Amino acid sequence: MSNKQRQDPSPSLLGVGNLSSKGPEDTWVQIQHKTFSNWVNEQLTSTGRTVDNLATDLCDGVKLVALIETLQFRKIGRVYTKPRSKIQMLQNVQLAFEAIAEDQIRLVNIGNEDVVNGNLKLVLGLLWHLILRYQISSSKSKAPPKKLMMAWFKSVLVDINIGNFTTDWSDGIALHALIEYCKPGTCPDWRSLNPKNKVENCRRAMQLAKQHLNVPKVISPEDFASSDLDDLSAMTYLSYFIKKDSPGYYSTLNWVCRQLRTTTISNLSTDWNDGFYLCSIVHSLGGEVSGWPNVDRNDQVANCQKGIDAAKALGIDPLLTAAEMADPNVDQLALMAYISKFQRITPRKAKAEKLVMNCTLSRIKEGARAAFSLEIVDVDVAKGKTKIDIRGSSTQPRCDMKWKDKVVDCSFIPTETGEHQIHVYYDGEEILGSPMIFTATPDASRVNITTSSGECRIGEAFQVMVDLAGVTGGESKMEVTAPAGDVRTVGCRREDGNIVGSFRPTEPGDWKVTVRFEGQEVQGSPVMVKAYDTDKAWMSGPQQGFVGEMAIFVVNWKAAGSDDITVDVTGPNSDVVRNVNVVNTGGVKEIRFSPQETGRHTVRVKLKHRQIRGSPCHMDVYDPSSITVRGDGLTGGVKAEEARFVVNALGAGVDITVHIESKNGTKIDYQRYNLSSEGTEYSYIPHLAGAYRIDVMWGDRHVNGSPFFPGFTDRSGVTLLDDLEDRKDEQDRIALEFNKVTTLDFDTSNAGPGRMTCEILGPVGKIPVHVNQKQEESTISFTAKHEGDHYIHIYWSDVPLEWSPLLAYCPGPTLPVDVTKVNVVGHGAESARATVPAEFVVDGKKAGPGVCRVRMQGVRDNLEVEMKPIKYDRYRCTYTSPLPGGFLLYVYWSDDLVPGCPYKITVTPKGNVNKVKVTGEGLRGGIAGQVLTFLVNTKEAGPGEITATCTGVRTGLNCDVKDDGGGLSTVRMTPVDAEKHLLQIRYDGETVPGSPFVLRVGEPPDPSKVKVFGPGLDDGLIQIYESKFLVDTHGAGAGQLAVKIKGPKGGFKVDMRREGQSDRNILCRYDPTEQGQYIISVRWSGEHVPGSPFEVNIFESQDSFRDFLQQRGRDLENEDHQWREEI
Repeated sequence: MSNKQRQDPSPSLLGVGNLSSKGPEDTWVQIQHKTFSNWVNEQLTSTGRTVDNLATDLCDGVKLVALIETLQFRKIGRVYTKPRSKIQMLQNVQLAFEAIAEDQIRLVNIGNEDVVNGNLKLVLGLLWHLILRYQISSSKSKAPPKKLMMAWFKSVLVDINIGNFTTDWSDGIALHALIEYCKPGTCPDWRSLNPKNKVENCRRAMQLAKQHLNVPKVISPEDFASSDLDDLSAMTYLSYFIKKDSPGYYSTLNWVCRQLRTTTISNLSTDWNDGFYLCSIVHSLGGEVSGWPNVDRNDQVANCQKGIDAAKALGIDPLLTAAEMADPNVDQLALMAYISKFQRITPRKAKAEKLVMNCTLSRIKEGARAAFSLEIVDVDVAKGKTKIDIRGSSTQPRCDMKWKDKVVDCSFIPTETGEHQIHVYYDGEEILGSPMIFTATPDASRVNITTSSGECRIGEAFQVMVDLAGVTGGESKMEVTAPAGDVRTVGCRREDGNIVGSFRPTEPGDWKVTVRFEGQEVQGSPVMVKAYDTDKAWMSGPQQGFVGEMAIFVVNWKAAGSDDITVDVTGPNSDVVRNVNVVNTGGVKEIRFSPQETGRHTVRVKLKHRQIRGSPCHMDVYDPSSITVRGDGLTGGVKAEEARFVVNALGAGVDITVHIESKNGTKIDYQRYNLSSEGTEYSYIPHLAGAYRIDVMWGDRHVNGSPFFPGFTDRSGVTLLDDLEDRKDEQDRIALEFNKVTTLDFDTSNAGPGRMTCEILGPVGKIPVHVNQKQEESTISFTAKHEGDHYIHIYWSDVPLEWSPLLAYCPGPTLPVDVTKVNVVGHGAESARATVPAEFVVDGKKAGPGVCRVRMQGVRDNLEVEMKPIKYDRYRCTYTSPLPGGFLLYVYWSDDLVPGCPYKITVTPKGNVNKVKVTGEGLRGGIAGQVLTFLVNTKEAGPGEITATCTGVRTGLNCDVKDDGGGLSTVRMTPVDAEKHLLQIRYDGETVPGSPFVLRVGEPPDPSKVKVFGPGLDDGLIQIYESKFLVDTHGAGAGQLAVKIKGPKGGFKVDMRREGQSDRNILCRYDPTEQGQYIISVRWSGEHVPGSPFEVNIFESQDSFRDFLQQRGRDLENEDHQWREEI
């Protein structure tokens, strides 16, 4: 079937076949079937009947009769509600056909048998006639309903090009626009819809139409967007927008009411029969209706004709005749489509409104061309109907008009002064705003000022001259505006064709002289006069300067009103200083120069050749380069170690001040030492790691290099973030994976400024290492590629960390599995003691990766073996036998029995812990840093394992246990801190008698802290000699005091006493019996204390004692014996 037949099936219903042929070309039949079925169901809603298949559901005529009765609002006759024969069906259908014919609907080429036989296409044709007649149009108009529908859609959807009922609607955009027209605000964004989203657009539009306009969905969105959509299906759905009482019907009616500003029009049929409202609409749009408004409403056809003719003049072609419009049964669709065309017409203007005057005739000069314009605001303005009349008191200037697209440019030349009027007429009627009145004034453009702008000193007169250029009349006015904005009138006089005025400025700044003639500012106006006052300019600058540094002197001229200054700078010998720059910085000028020598410099400034206040200005120049600051204390060091630097400011002439603060702003105390010609040394102790700030000030300025920012490091502040316990083997070595990257992370936030470095020594030498240092964290990464020990040396600022180096071990590359390389080591693989845990190690390091399994078989029962994997494919196995006996040990490596298995293990009885003896000098304690040794005897107790642990107040210590054989073991430990320690010794896990042992550890001896004083160390007379002296050992650590005195005849006995066992002061006494020299040696742990040996000279006579003292520059009377009393 052709497209033409698909879109507009002939009303004659010829050529309609059956639904059995469902080729692609009949897809439109299926769409039409669904659409018409939905339309029928909409009509049958009140009857409770529905149809699904039009070919079968209407064949008995029952539902067809119900449909006709619903459409005609009447009963049409007796119907067989349950026909039992074809004859009854034919009678039912015939009853419906007769009712249709009675309503002036002509059916051709279809009979009741076609319906009974289910000829679908003929049934569709029948239904289309019913839709057309009862829903779309009453067919009272000669214009086809399709044309009328299209005319209405084109009129209301002005922004969319609608030309058909299929493809132009399939993208859903036109449907959204139609809904927006019927109910504004429902689809405001329809222009932004994507035309590619056809089905979705149609679905959304149909939902909105149903929700807001009660338009039923008689067609699906998919069918409406289909390329196979036919005209009849689309028109059936769209007819719900234009049928009587539809949304489009009322939108058109509402537009008419708004246009005519009335509510008396209630329909689009009978209210229009007399033609009055048609003529009203034409008139409201500016159309000319003959005889309006005096029309005879009884002459209906004539009135309709007048309206149709007037509408034609507006460009609206009729869709129905005057007689058709006057018919009470006029087709509402034809009238609705015709009236909608008026919505597209732009209203015409009245004669007085067709042109608008645009005039700004406020400064019209005699003899000068003036201009104005007329704006064309209507489309039918004619040149021949436009007239302009300009009138003066005695003249009528001619007006030139130039017509353009939307404007008329008008110009004229007034030939007299005084008031004029401009009249504008259109078609004999004066337009709104006419006439326009203006006044022509004398031409003041020839008047000009001959005086130029200039300068004037405060109090002096400034004269302004104006050339009238032959103009004899007119009024002139001269005004002067002060810098502050005050306006004053200047008195003027006429001299020889000129106007002369003068004024005296009273304040500095820009004065403006304005001259007007006949209210118009003349040429050369305004004249600018810069007034200045040299007494209000002043200069300031520093009294002290520095060689090589810029000195800035400020000249404030703003209050003076002029910046015309001259500058002169001279040095100590009155030499002119070169390279002086003067910079303007808004209201002030800066004089900038850098002195190159020490001494007094002088700056002189003049304004308008007169010296200003503050000039001359003197500045003494010093050389800051003579001050030097040096020393390691400026760059940094190690926390808690003294830092020093030296400041040499000799000859600077200004006091030096130093301020030191830590990174948290805490002031740091320092010591100051005078080094004579080398300057002053400053020393301080940084108690915190981090950056410090040192300000060295020379007066109120920093010296060269100040402030200094030394950084002090603290290697103890470097902490390892990684928990290495799980990564270490039983020898406390970090287990490395062969050929894989190992990383160690460190926190350096408390270590102060510094740089982390690392050196790793492997089995074949140094290996590459990468250090990634960030602000507060550092990472060390490396790859072990050889088997063996690796020593990881870590440095902070080139100082090794306290716990460096770290010991690591790499087992080498992964080996193939070889059970013969498995070793079983440890005492537990040979023997054990009852109730004592025993262990052995299955070493598969050389056997390749494998799974270890252990079984221990006894005579009666098997023993449970606890197996724990350790590093390098090794397993630590532990078991405890409750009783003595023999066992067989089976070891498997990846299910293969290890060669040599089973091992025979003998379990003996457990020893007696009470018979263990501990002896040795270490039990008496010792000195921090020295080795303490203990001997453990287990001969009587029997074989057993000796373990030892030692803890101090703060930390624990490592204890070394050595089996010496024969039931003897040696325990060694080295205490680090001077404090009480507890030594715990166990025998097969049980505490031995006397354990834990309390060990007292003292400080290591420090002879330098021992003080010796008293009269027994002074020279004196034997008769009155006090031989006592005191030895103070506080702070000297643990040690042994030895005092030895050698007299004139050999050794001498010394008596040493102290008040208590813990007293650190020892009182020594010796009794000399003859004169001579005594040598007193005081040793602490074998080393001389400060001052030892002491020399003491004892005399028998006072004269010999005085001679001895005089030889040494001492006086007997001045000898100080104060501390004799103290002892």
